Amino acid sequence: MKLKTLAAALLIGSSLVGCEFPAQQSQAKAASPLNWVSVPALPIIEDAVMSLAPTFQGKRTEQFMPQICGMARGQLSQEQVNTQLTQMGIDVSRIPRQSQDATALLVNRDRAAQATACAAYQATSVLMAVDARAFLKPAPATGEKAAEKTPAQPQLDERALASVLPIKVAQARANADIFALIAENLQRTPGQSLAEYRERARDLFSRLAPTYLARVPAKLPPADASYQMVGLQNGRLDFTSNAGVHFDYAVDQGLVLTQNGVLWYGKGQLLGRDYRLRAAYFQPEVAQLLSAAKQ
Repeated sequence: MKLKTLAAALLIGSSLVGCEFPAQQSQAKAASPLNWVSVPALPIIEDAVMSLAPTFQGKRTEQFMPQICGMARGQLSQEQVNTQLTQMGIDVSRIPRQSQDATALLVNRDRAAQATACAAYQATSVLMAVDARAFLKPAPATGEKAAEKTPAQPQLDERALASVLPIKVAQARANADIFALIAENLQRTPGQSLAEYRERARDLFSRLAPTYLARVPAKLPPADASYQMVGLQNGRLDFTSNAGVHFDYAVDQGLVLTQNGVLWYGKGQLLGRDYRLRAAYFQPEVAQLLSAAKQ
């Protein structure tokens, strides 16, 4: 008799697995207000990091990044940077130490801000169109064309490719790692506005800047990796490597990085996963309007 009672209890219990009672259903609905929308995390994080990238007199330039990054990594002292700036014809004493302009980072000894600027500059370098001329060199004219002085078509500069493409891969991989970590943290606080998520992403990236800087050299492809250029025109940079990497940046799609066939970065995904945020996308009044429509 006891065995029959136990069997009946187990049968009833198993039939209830996965069922939601009215109280549970109401709690689930309460946990997702009607003005919330699921949005991809990647564009929010990219926008946040873009806002941290340093500018000099309103423009993005690589001119002073070696000095800022050198100090951020502890490879250059302030005195060494001062000497370099003087050799460049710059009066160090006239550079303001408190300014929104990134030139202040050259003299203010703010190691944390220097690390954030350096990391943001590198992270956004793979999120922007490239200048194809950086990978081309003039081809020597030969034969009749040489006699006619007809300019020859430029050729790919293999040396430039060998020095730049591995860094592009490393930066893209570091982006995937750090951005995924940021996305995981953002998901733990559902119901924030897009502006709040963006500000939180800015803060997290700034805190993780030293980790990002250490991540880039650790993510470099093998020294003997070879690369095959697929496309290089109109701001697009598309190449593959024998290490299983496919790097493709285009203005209309952004960065897409695949590793051994797995979507590692791009199209809303990071490390092969689609990260989304349950955001308060509309004002609370919208939830009230939708609730009234149900009545």
